[in-house]
Amino acid sequence: ALALLIAVIAVGGFVVVQALGSATTFYRNADEAVAQRESLGVKRFRLQGTVVPGTIVQTGDGVTFEIAYNGVPITVQHVGDPPEMFKENQAVLLEGHFVADGSTTYDSDLMIVKHSEVYKEEEADRLNQAEVNGNVPVTTVRSGS
Repeated sequence: ALALLIAVIAVGGFVVVQALGSATTFYRNADEAVAQRESLGVKRFRLQGTVVPGTIVQTGDGVTFEIAYNGVPITVQHVGDPPEMFKENQAVLLEGHFVADGSTTYDSDLMIVKHSEVYKEEEADRLNQAEVNGNVPVTTVRSGS
């Protein structure tokens, strides 16, 4: 009975550690993500930048585009419909991971668009810095994937 109790506690502890580990998604600006590409691997993280004009292409299951931060671009493959306010020169916060081929292409399944009046979240300071660096307005709309 003691062995069973120890096994149940061990399994429960493992599940809690796994859940906490996956709940801590960290943020990177596009320039930071490119500089840390090798160490990021295919780990899930949030990525922010400004949508580069002339790069938005609708696909069958979403949209591809480029974002940039401090002049460093990343190609994004987003699955799902982008928010209505998604457009060129718009600051976006994405959640996903780099593709496994070692490139700086980023697969996203969550998009938050920055726009004034609405955005109030823990990482507002990081997004406000994107506004300073990219001259874009401030509000957030989540895509409905």
